Amino acid sequence: MKISVMIIAKNEENYLQDCLNSVKFADEIVVIDDYSTDSTAEIARNFGAKVYKRKLDGFASQKNFGIKKCINEWVLILDADERLTSKLQKEIVSLRVKKEVAYDMPFRNYVGDFWLKHGGLYPDRHIRLINKKFAYYGPREIHETLIVDGKLGHLQNDIVHKTYSSYKEYFKKVKKYAALEAKEDKKRPSWIYPLKMFYIKFFLEQGYKDRYNGLRSAFLLGYYQYYKRKLMK
Repeated sequence: MKISVMIIAKNEENYLQDCLNSVKFADEIVVIDDYSTDSTAEIARNFGAKVYKRKLDGFASQKNFGIKKCINEWVLILDADERLTSKLQKEIVSLRVKKEVAYDMPFRNYVGDFWLKHGGLYPDRHIRLINKKFAYYGPREIHETLIVDGKLGHLQNDIVHKTYSSYKEYFKKVKKYAALEAKEDKKRPSWIYPLKMFYIKFFLEQGYKDRYNGLRSAFLLGYYQYYKRKLMK
């Protein structure tokens, strides 16, 4: 089973090397660079990756472009701030595909050095390993979704996602992605939905077990919905 790894990136010099080191087993690494102004492209080339420049016009479009640039049927899709645990590396290398055309895997989401284990943020499964003949990203450009035509398999080991370096960055990205989603969504959520989201994340999904970090995360996820609603007409 030959595997290409496809990574989208922009100004990721602080994260990319660790991501690349975790996929040394790959037969090909493709990096789609959104015209970074730091050393992202240089780090990728020095590692032996193929680098293609493309202006980001949507996450789904960027990833579909990258998938097409991969020479192998099987493609592992990553962001630069993600890296495979050693157990997941071994699991993928030893994979023997039967009927599956794609696999999801659990994500560990971090703020700084803190792993958010509750509040619906773990195992937080996402499809990332695909046979590109049977899977592609749909038209939604924010919180993009893979459309899979076939059987889905489930890997057991984790991807580490260095989601945010701090809560200050968390807040900035919440506003950024809420603004993007507000442009794409047509139905404005109820005024009570942000409060409902906080309640779900902190209480029902036990975010309180992460203590102060769980409280801040639940608040920001509620604020996401509030800010998106505020921007929608």
